[in-house]
Amino acid sequence: MSTAEALLPGAVETRFGTIEQTMVRLLAGDRLPSPPLRALASTATATVVAVGPRERLVDAAAALRPHAQTGGIRAILIAVGTLSTPDVRVTASEILLDGLRTDFVNNAVAALRLPSLPALLWWRGGDPDRAVSLAKLADRLVLDAADPAPLWARLDALAREAPVSDLRWTALTRWRAPMAHFFDLPGVPEAAASFDRLHVTGSDAHSGRLFAGWLTAALKRTPADTRIVPGAQGSIEAASFAGGGNELKLQRRGAACVEGHARVGGRETSRISSLGDQALSALIAEELRVRPRDLAFESSVRAAGAFS
Repeated sequence: MSTAEALLPGAVETRFGTIEQTMVRLLAGDRLPSPPLRALASTATATVVAVGPRERLVDAAAALRPHAQTGGIRAILIAVGTLSTPDVRVTASEILLDGLRTDFVNNAVAALRLPSLPALLWWRGGDPDRAVSLAKLADRLVLDAADPAPLWARLDALAREAPVSDLRWTALTRWRAPMAHFFDLPGVPEAAASFDRLHVTGSDAHSGRLFAGWLTAALKRTPADTRIVPGAQGSIEAASFAGGGNELKLQRRGAACVEGHARVGGRETSRISSLGDQALSALIAEELRVRPRDLAFESSVRAAGAFS
């Protein structure tokens, strides 16, 4: 199977100038893969543009396919490369531009996004400055680079162009919620004011930094002993916020749950909560439901810059 076939199985080769005509023909039933598409593909509510290196688009394409094939979105996949005339493949609701030069990406997005509908840009890697430029065409920008640090350093420039988030932030929702719930327990807000140790353990240091950034930004202070500890499993495995014999702790239990345990003022309480669906398709679907600017994310990224 070629790379293009892996990215967009069953697609039809065409030229850039005939993309719309080919999609209309497919929508009308010519080589349409599945009859339900005929009724649903015209109900798209947004355009989702996934941009990045070819190897980072295979799983992104698979994550978008269910949403595109039920007619919810138009999915545009742009594998950046060196071609001014890329290889083009389409289905009734998906477009692949394989190998497109980065300086041609903006024009391609402007030409192919659905008019009068929101456009979400899913940035999976590449030149950070190009992300800033492309954000001008997006109603929402979702970052998802292997190394987000160069993009996070440009957060203010990105946020001036479009509301911005990161899939790491989306995945951390089920970690942030139980930590926030601790502060509803009697005595916790008072005790936490003296906590001086924050350790976040996980295999993805960037997720650990973002979680620590969120907590310290919310508290408006940084505990003296704040560490991002390497782990072996899961982007986040555990988080401990403690001091003075008291502790708020989150610990992953298996692949699907997180256990919260609070020990404050001689009282202890525990609770198991679900991590939810952490699949890529579920995370990007969650971002599709968000519209406004996320100021909590922005403040968390700024605070995360203090941690290495």
